[in-house]
Amino acid sequence: METGMNLLLSNIEKTRMEMILLAHQYGYSNPNVVQCSQRLDLLINVYNKKNIKH
Repeated sequence: METGMNLLLSNIEKTRMEMILLAHQYGYSNPNVVQCSQRLDLLINVYNKKNIKH
């Protein structure tokens, strides 16, 4: 696996954990949780686009 993909997967996992912690702290509908979820969606979309090309 490429270094770029490893970094991307690491960022996905880090953002996922951040979202879970924020959700436990503030609830699922909190704007910070929603924003983090949207960042996670973007990262996953980038991963999926790169993965399809290989």
